[in-house]
Amino acid sequence: MDFETIEKLLQLPRVEVTGVEFGEKEITIHVTIPEGRHKCSKCGRLYKSASELTEVKVRDLSICGKDCYLVIKKGRLHCSCSYRGYEDIEFVDEYQRQTTRFNEFLFCLCDRMTIMDTSDLMGVNWKTAYKVDRNSLKKLKEATESPLVKVIGVDEIAFEKRHKYFTIVYDITAGNGVLFAAEGRKAESLNKYYCGLSAKEKGGIKVVCMDMWDPFIKATRKHLPDVNIVFDRFHIKKHINECIDRLRRRIINAASREEKKTIKNKKWVLLKNPKNFKDSDHRALEELKQLNTPLYEAYLLKEEFDQFFDCKSESEGQKFLTGWAEKMTGQLKESFEGFISMVHKYLYGILTYFEFRYTNAVAEGLNNKIKVLKRMAYGYRDKEYFKLKIYRKCGYLKGATI
Repeated sequence: MDFETIEKLLQLPRVEVTGVEFGEKEITIHVTIPEGRHKCSKCGRLYKSASELTEVKVRDLSICGKDCYLVIKKGRLHCSCSYRGYEDIEFVDEYQRQTTRFNEFLFCLCDRMTIMDTSDLMGVNWKTAYKVDRNSLKKLKEATESPLVKVIGVDEIAFEKRHKYFTIVYDITAGNGVLFAAEGRKAESLNKYYCGLSAKEKGGIKVVCMDMWDPFIKATRKHLPDVNIVFDRFHIKKHINECIDRLRRRIINAASREEKKTIKNKKWVLLKNPKNFKDSDHRALEELKQLNTPLYEAYLLKEEFDQFFDCKSESEGQKFLTGWAEKMTGQLKESFEGFISMVHKYLYGILTYFEFRYTNAVAEGLNNKIKVLKRMAYGYRDKEYFKLKIYRKCGYLKGATI
């Protein structure tokens, strides 16, 4: 048999093929390290011979649809650098079960499908596929520098039931996606991100966009005292919607039986964007108008508030807020009192929007991708592995290669 041709096909360094066995479902290739090519694992020095030869069997890439195994004969070295142990085989993984290129192929498959699908396709244990994927992602993260960013967003996403959250930091302007993820939604969670930044990286951040969440504000002010904080406009609208829904429930509780029939099931009409209205939505809104309850007035105020984000300057925005709040009386004022107090408390970050016009809209797309990633795996027990997968599929590691 022409072993020289097989050696060229294998493209493995420092080995010679000494035999090939063909089975029904697998091919076994015997290789050895020739004289003068025995390599020290510590210093890389080459030796003419090695002692205490032994054989190891490792999985390699398949050939013509058959599983391929390499049986490698290697020996121990007593190197002058003080190393005592088996010689270096650079194309085999550290656990001597697969070749490095087989691991790279497993990683590529795990990058495109679930671990279970990969293990079934390649005929390996799912734990093997999981460890290869996790270790490859760790190495990739260690070898990839975190990008320099100017504008970041901070948000949280639930990864388990019972209010288990990840704090997510992502790039808003340069398309790098998720930069950091940490368990929890406390100041300590965000502190971990800021503590990992160099002085140059901190100095490059000019704007942080976030929800009005005091722990995130505290952490940001501690590490980036001069940064501009912008409170996300969609979170502001969310608080208005909550006020309207509380008012709706209060009115239903006090309404007559006939009024309840009219108000019932009107929640989504009140919160829906008028651009997406159907004919049935217009009719439902008209019913509320005819009923002449504060609920319809609250709806009009909610829609009017959208004009706030069209203001051209901070002074114009502040003037709008003052005039908008003065329109509320009685039950409306009581319902929106908490929202108005919140606006006054966080006015500095709300008005900063007019200078930079940044929002956390990109976070919605990233959060959806993370949820899909979680559903594909039916959840992750290893949270560190989950974070690595987030960086890979939704973050700054998505374009990196091993």
